[in-house]
Amino acid sequence: MSDQPQAFERRCLEAIQGLGKALGQLSLYKLGHPAVAAMLQACGDQLKGLLSQTAQGELAFSVDNDKLIANGRIICTLDALPTSIPNTFARFKLSSLTFKSGLSSDDLKAFCELTSSRPDSEAGRDPKKHLEGRGVVNIILNEAVYAKVGEEALLKALEQKSLEETIRALVGNAVADPRKQKMVYEKVELLIREDIQRRIDEVTKPLVREKNALQNETARTKGVVEGVADGVIVVDDGGNILMMNPAAEHIYSAPLSQVAGKHLGASAGAEHLVTLAQEIATPVDRAIKPDVESRGAEEAKKTVKASAAVVQNEAGKIVGMVSSLHDSAKLKELERMQREFVAHVTHELRAPLTAIRAALDILHEEFQGRVNEDETRIMASALHNADRLERLINDILDFSKIEAGEMRVNVKKADAERIAREAVDGLKPWAQRKDLDLALDVEHDLPPIMADSHRTVQVLVNLLSNAIKFTPAKGRIDVKVFRGKTGEKVVEFVVSDTGPGIPASEHKRIFEKFIQIATGEVRGGTGLGLAIAKAITHMQNGRLWLESEAGKGSTFYIALPFWAGPAEEGGPAKPASAQAAADALPWWKKLLGLK
Repeated sequence: MSDQPQAFERRCLEAIQGLGKALGQLSLYKLGHPAVAAMLQACGDQLKGLLSQTAQGELAFSVDNDKLIANGRIICTLDALPTSIPNTFARFKLSSLTFKSGLSSDDLKAFCELTSSRPDSEAGRDPKKHLEGRGVVNIILNEAVYAKVGEEALLKALEQKSLEETIRALVGNAVADPRKQKMVYEKVELLIREDIQRRIDEVTKPLVREKNALQNETARTKGVVEGVADGVIVVDDGGNILMMNPAAEHIYSAPLSQVAGKHLGASAGAEHLVTLAQEIATPVDRAIKPDVESRGAEEAKKTVKASAAVVQNEAGKIVGMVSSLHDSAKLKELERMQREFVAHVTHELRAPLTAIRAALDILHEEFQGRVNEDETRIMASALHNADRLERLINDILDFSKIEAGEMRVNVKKADAERIAREAVDGLKPWAQRKDLDLALDVEHDLPPIMADSHRTVQVLVNLLSNAIKFTPAKGRIDVKVFRGKTGEKVVEFVVSDTGPGIPASEHKRIFEKFIQIATGEVRGGTGLGLAIAKAITHMQNGRLWLESEAGKGSTFYIALPFWAGPAEEGGPAKPASAQAAADALPWWKKLLGLK
């Protein structure tokens, strides 16, 4: 393509530049001055000529970031225009300025009067009313206002439309020629497929190699351990059984499937605990041996020392590792690569998602008012889907930070009522669309609390979102904030609903990661929301728990401590009692009565 603008773009640029110069002259001359009149006459002639060439008889100018667009075509950057043009868009908060066939010199004069009016004048306060009062119908000011229409219909359309169908519909709206539609769609599809495949291959290649290596070593070491004549039991730092070989299963008269995850003391006899204590006790007459001695043939020793075993439970979940120092380092490297993989993938997803969201916004603004109801639903469905994907990415990022110990909370003096109102006000429109009664009740004169306001609002929004999703129409959701009733110096946030409720058997599982309890309709999501909420609450030295019965609704409680002074601010609170400190001791110190 030539570096010179095509004829239409060039003429649009000249017309809008002429209008900008005329507006600029109004700061020096009155509207009736010959210089201004001549510029307006030339600008009007140019606009009329352009309007005669458009199929719709309309010429719509809009600003996107730093570019001026006319009827969907990029005309120039804003620095190529007189400053009066971008200033007019900014002052009146315009998404577009549209000229229509039949444009007259009186229309342009009325528009010039509007731009030169004082901000506190009637014209400055209501520009549309000013133009209507002057009889102007061929200059349209489209303000940047967005409307959410037919939420339930949009959700239904989202369920029924695939991504492919949505993109085809958007391309169909943007490109009139059927042959060009097919070409544009195939090109976009090819670029997306190639880019995603390339990024996935680059990111996963080292991870797949490392995973295969560890799986091979797992199988090799498992064979070695199972062949050892003595009983071998692997426990974690809490004393819970992770792995047993067949000889150990025979000693305990129980297979691994029955005792996995249970404390060693729950399955071992008294003689086993005595032997365990003697081996763990710290000697006073000699230095402790930091290494493990393997007894047996030389080749068996070499095999064990050269192996690394990833420990898995019966469900196949990785819960620990028995390894040499070298292989332990390899596992840590794999964990680091996993964290980097999650961060990299979410970043790579966020970048194209931002571009898609921006493109959808441009299409939405460009074709707003010129598409039918079904096409409007399709566009809104795509926008809703992009927002939902962004929320899922944020959940994955938050949980990744929690797993890696990188999540931070900034606890300080906070207002419990303000936190609750912010969460409730943000979700009240959603509750109203579902025909739900969402009420807030706050006790008077609540003391300030120690909390990270932003993160606490996030927790409440998660609980309220779940309540709104699972409560049927005509139901009720209550949010209450009050002092703790048990005498503790805490403020309790309570979220209760009239939904289907949660069986008592699922109360503990519901706070685990990737867990979603079936309570009626199947709902989408990552299953991370409540796990993130509980982790954030605990990091603020708070508590989160549930009271519910199947068929009787659910009630979630959050308890956060009173603010006790500036000394407590700045980070997560420490355990508040000697009992909490004792609970933090390793299991083997509790077993031996050590402190």
